[in-house]
Amino acid sequence: MVLLVALVKPKIKQITNTYLYSLSAGLLLIVATAGLLREAYENAENFAFQQFWATSNTQWIKYSQLWVAILVGSGAILGVCTIFIVRFFFVKHFKKDTHSNHHEHDHDDHIINFKDIDNPRAAWLAIILLLSHRTIDGFILGSIVSKISQGQRLNYGLIITFVAHILIEILIIYYRQIQYGQKVRKAVIYNLLTTIILIPIITIGAFVYRFLNQAGWILPIVNASGGAILSFVVVVELVPEFIHLRSGAKKQWYITLIWFVSGIIIASILLSFHAHVSNAPTTQLKLPS
Repeated sequence: MVLLVALVKPKIKQITNTYLYSLSAGLLLIVATAGLLREAYENAENFAFQQFWATSNTQWIKYSQLWVAILVGSGAILGVCTIFIVRFFFVKHFKKDTHSNHHEHDHDDHIINFKDIDNPRAAWLAIILLLSHRTIDGFILGSIVSKISQGQRLNYGLIITFVAHILIEILIIYYRQIQYGQKVRKAVIYNLLTTIILIPIITIGAFVYRFLNQAGWILPIVNASGGAILSFVVVVELVPEFIHLRSGAKKQWYITLIWFVSGIIIASILLSFHAHVSNAPTTQLKLPS
């Protein structure tokens, strides 16, 4: 895809790039909250009930919400701490001069700034940083592969949502590099590397998922961590790319909002197909006659 984009549309107008940011911000915000964080809550609750069924200890039911809070909270703290540490390290050790050519807003606070990359080590660090939540994507896609291999019901909503947000993310990463002055060839290489890395992660995720699922408490932490990281990236990285338009031309601001809302609506619709019928616990329920 990135090769096709580089050939057909190597560069886009700045306002078009801004619309792309707003669309992806709305989409990824819902993926982070209604997708990953919801997964974390459901997995944590399932873990508490599974422990009750395995041990017959009513304390698991009594304090189930506490366990949900502990697991999801731990994952969120882990994700936020990770992104803060990464951000601090990158800004302190690889930061150069302020970008004087960006008048609308300052890019120095971005987690990853491709114009700051002036040596191979910094370039590879940026590539590693880009994998912060893409690793989560790979594991989730790997879990889907694992479910397919076990004959479980295929979750089309989840697949479409993640593929859509990965494709938009590819465009964001590519055009952001071009925007910051990176050459087309290098932008394509960086994008290919961060996309190809999904293949081994998906493979590992497919093998590891069944063991993580048996442990129970790991999945909610991983999902909550990914949701927290993605939420942080959306607010800190993408929103500043278009929020400044509210003090500019009204037409551009309203169009930007339309794209942002469209991302929210599209992700919400796709995630509505994100059912857990195959994973739902089967219990003997006595229904009222």
